[in-house]
Amino acid sequence: MNRKKSFAVIGFFLFITLLYFVIEYIFIPKNIYMTTGESYVMNISAPFNGEVLSNEVVSINNQKLKDNIEVDLSDNNIISSEADTIAAMKVKLLGLPVKNVRLCFMPEKKVEVIGKTVGICVDAKGVLVLGVGEVRGFDKKDYAPCKNILKSGDIILSVNGKSVETKEELSQLADSETPVKIQALRDDKNITVEVSPVKSVDEGTYKLGLWVRDSTQGIGTITYYDRSNNTFGALGHPINDVDTGKLMEIDGGEILEAKTKKAEKGKAGTPGSLIGDIYFDKTIGYVESNQKNGIFGHMCSDIKGIEMPIGYKNDVKVGEASIYVNINGKFVEKYSIHIDSINKYNTSDTKNFILTVTDKRLLNETGGIVQGMSGCPIVQNGKLIGAVTHVFVNDPTKGYGIFIENMLDF
Repeated sequence: MNRKKSFAVIGFFLFITLLYFVIEYIFIPKNIYMTTGESYVMNISAPFNGEVLSNEVVSINNQKLKDNIEVDLSDNNIISSEADTIAAMKVKLLGLPVKNVRLCFMPEKKVEVIGKTVGICVDAKGVLVLGVGEVRGFDKKDYAPCKNILKSGDIILSVNGKSVETKEELSQLADSETPVKIQALRDDKNITVEVSPVKSVDEGTYKLGLWVRDSTQGIGTITYYDRSNNTFGALGHPINDVDTGKLMEIDGGEILEAKTKKAEKGKAGTPGSLIGDIYFDKTIGYVESNQKNGIFGHMCSDIKGIEMPIGYKNDVKVGEASIYVNINGKFVEKYSIHIDSINKYNTSDTKNFILTVTDKRLLNETGGIVQGMSGCPIVQNGKLIGAVTHVFVNDPTKGYGIFIENMLDF
C-alpha cells in the first residue's frame, strides 16, 4: 500500500513538472520584436536554454554573434542590433531543440497618440439573431416558426437568395405565405434552413418571430493614428454583441464626432461611464474591421495627435506611465498611472498588463477607469506602449491594458 502511495506521489509530481514545462513552452512567443539600435533585456523566465544562431550585426551580452551562442533564457541577457535584421534562436530542453523563435529588430515606427473620445456606429454583417419569439396567428394561437431552426448568435445573410443587411429588408423578404430559404452564419459556418412565416393577427403581415439587430453604437476612444497610411486603431478590444457576448461580425461602420459632457463615477461593483453627445451628421472616419485586438479603419477628416515611437513588449516596465483621456469637452489631457504587473507572452489576450490610476484629478472626475475609456493610449518613457481595455469591476482604480504591439498585429 505504501509503495502504491509512493508511486502515486511520484506520478503526481512528474505530471505537475511536465505540465509546467508544457505551459512555459506554449507561452514562448514565435517572434520577439525590438527596435534597432536599442538594448533590451531578453529574459523569457522559462527553464530552457537558447541557441542564438550567428548574425554579424547582433550582440548578446556585449558579444558579437560571429558564431552561435548558447544562453540561459531565465537569465537577463542583454541583446541589441546595429541594423534591421532577424536573428534565429533555437529553444532547447535538455539539449534538444523544441521551438524556433525569431528575434526581430525593427526600424523605429512612429504613430500619433490620440486619446480622443468618439462615437462608434457599426453595422452588423447581415442581421444578427438575438432570440426566437412567437407570432400570434389569425386562429388566436401562438406559433414560433424559427424555434429549433435559428438561434441566438446566428447571422442572417440572405432570404431566398437575396442579401439582407437591415431588419426592414428581412421583414420585407420574409413577408410570404410560402416557406422561405434563409442562409445564415453560425459559428463561422454557413447554414441554409427553411422557415414557414406565420401571418400575424396583430399586423396582418407574415412574420418569422425573431428578435434581431442590424447595428450598434456607443462611445469609445481612438488609440493611435498612422498618418503614413491614414489608418487608426481604437478600443483595444473587440465590439461584442451585448446580448450574445460574441464578437460582432460587422459590415463596416463610422467614427463620429462626439463631445463628452461629464463622467459618471465608477464604484466597486458598478462601472462608471463617459456621458456625452454623438454627432451623427459628422463622420470623421470609417470602421473597416472588428478584431480581437480592437477596431480599425481609415480617417476621412483630419485628426491630430502627438507623434511618438511605439514601444514593443520588451519596452514595457513595471512603474510610472501615463494615459491620454478626453473626459470633459473636446480636449485630451494626460494623467498619471502605474503599471503594476506585466504578462509579456500572453499574445492572445487583451489583458496584457495591470494598471492603477494614480492621478488625483482623474480619480476625482471618474473614480478611475470608466466605460468609454477603452482605447485610451498608454505612454511610458516617451513611447506608445498600449491602450486601456477593461476595468476591474470591484476596483475602478485598476484596469487592464493591451500591448500596442498586439494592436498593430506585427
